[in-house]
Amino acid sequence: MYISSGFSTAVLLGIGFLLYYLANDPPLWVYVTTVAVAVLAVTPLLFRYARAVMLYGVGGASFDPRYLSR
Repeated sequence: MYISSGFSTAVLLGIGFLLYYLANDPPLWVYVTTVAVAVLAVTPLLFRYARAVMLYGVGGASFDPRYLSR
């Protein structure tokens, strides 16, 4: 969950900086609309890559049945 939020934040900041510098600081509604559409468009990819990063990070963890009985 945190990884996906981090990816979404990266998209938000990236689009915000691009709009600020390439579009010469447009009105607030342009920021909100552009970021919302972009995040909604790439949400499936964000979740997929977040899961892949999470599995890669904890892939070495193994199941220990002794902890199941507690």
